[in-house]
Amino acid sequence: MFSNPLSRDASAKSKVALDFASAALRSGNRLKAQMHLRDRLAEDPTDADALTVLAQISAEDRQIEDATVLLRRAVSADPRPERRLALIEHLLKHAGAALALREFEELPPNFRKKLEVSGMEAKTLGLLGMHDAQIDTYKRMLREQPNRAGTWMNLANALRTVGRIDEAVKALKRATKLQPTMGQAYWTLANFKSYRFSAPDIAQMQQALRQNVSLDEALHIHFALGKAYEDQGDYEASFRHYAAGNALRTRQLDPETIPITEPVEDALAHCTPEIFKRFAGAGCTAKDPIFVFGLHRSGSTLVEQILASHPLIEGTAELPVMNTIAARLRRSSGQTIGEAIAALEPSEIAAIGEEYMERTRPFRQTGKPYFVDKMPGNWINATLIRLALPNAKMVDARRYPMACGFSNFKQNYATGVTFSYSLRSIGEFYYDYWRFMRHFDGVQPGAVHRLLNEKLIEDPDGEVRRLLAYIGVPFDDACLEFHANKRAVRTPSAEQVRRPINRDGVDAWRPYEPWLGELKEALGPALEGWES
Repeated sequence: MFSNPLSRDASAKSKVALDFASAALRSGNRLKAQMHLRDRLAEDPTDADALTVLAQISAEDRQIEDATVLLRRAVSADPRPERRLALIEHLLKHAGAALALREFEELPPNFRKKLEVSGMEAKTLGLLGMHDAQIDTYKRMLREQPNRAGTWMNLANALRTVGRIDEAVKALKRATKLQPTMGQAYWTLANFKSYRFSAPDIAQMQQALRQNVSLDEALHIHFALGKAYEDQGDYEASFRHYAAGNALRTRQLDPETIPITEPVEDALAHCTPEIFKRFAGAGCTAKDPIFVFGLHRSGSTLVEQILASHPLIEGTAELPVMNTIAARLRRSSGQTIGEAIAALEPSEIAAIGEEYMERTRPFRQTGKPYFVDKMPGNWINATLIRLALPNAKMVDARRYPMACGFSNFKQNYATGVTFSYSLRSIGEFYYDYWRFMRHFDGVQPGAVHRLLNEKLIEDPDGEVRRLLAYIGVPFDDACLEFHANKRAVRTPSAEQVRRPINRDGVDAWRPYEPWLGELKEALGPALEGWES
């Protein structure tokens, strides 16, 4: 069969345009690269390669909507499944899991069953809270390839999310048997507070460290050994391994991502009575959102679980929506977030609230009138939340700084939380959070409900009643029986919130006090004034 000479000519022209664009990108001239690609598309609007490269440039420039349109055009022009997979990866990163899931359904069945594609779909199902389907997907993958340690670990994480702890532990033990140096699997086991490492487990981890394991595997093993020795009461060895894991994690971080002081100074400068007077009555009137924030390891997952046990309140997840909106405001204005908010018009403030409501809708699976957004870092967005959603509720979940600080130090987070890998940066972060919330309370008294973890443990009935009164819903006994709630929980505290309130973690930091001087020093006045 003869090939079409016109097709050969089009392919040659596409290659020339892409070569010119690549050369321009290598030289740092993004505008020239875009010019070559747009010239090519003016000649042939169906050139899928040119559309895809132009979409990549647009996404890097944070022009997400433009990039999405370009990738959809590329899929229409070239319906090969690999092209649609590029669209799915883009949607997962920039536009949300709900949109990505629809695209999986358009893939050919055989392509959709490929291991890497099935893994992406399982992750997407998990992001949307569809955990039964996620677990089924992982199990199907393991029936086809049972010796993949990474898939066993992913299955374990999904099982843990829905409270199937025994099955999750078995899956993780299978993973470490298949791959004895798999640090992430050991660390996931360590995150099960009920699991105790055996002497053979510890010996296997120590042996793994003596092998040529990657930095990432080593740091996970150090954190797991920290937990193993903590359970044995050998606190010096435990701290040594926690410190080693933190030191390795710090080597992976950009130092500029750690400080919070500059954003806090900006937030302090622009959180004023005047800005609230100026935008009074301008925000979106929705009453649905309940923001639960504070430092990680402060008890926020417990607060979320209590609220999500109420028949009128839905628990969702740690939603990145408000952070995404704030980042876009900074990027599009070229200003700090405080300056960008101050430059907005009242209609724009309302639009931000409406956008938040629209973008959180896919995460709501019920018709309940209220929902919880438990993104810990939303405390820095308190001004924007109050302006854009003046009827939303905000709960500041707080814990004694030494307990909270050390709990962060021994927690190896999957991503983000860059302040948590040194005692000094933890203390400085807590101090900055504390001083901003004190300032916000002074400017908007009563807008935020403060819930201290220690008081909740001592008087759960009284604290839960006060919390629900602030939210504006009647008391319900189910909120005190939160541990019976079978909802999915994705955070490291998943196991704890399936148990009744207890004091297990209140004094867990005290045996480590001889090594926590740097944390105490960095906390400054927040150490004594943390409750206010």
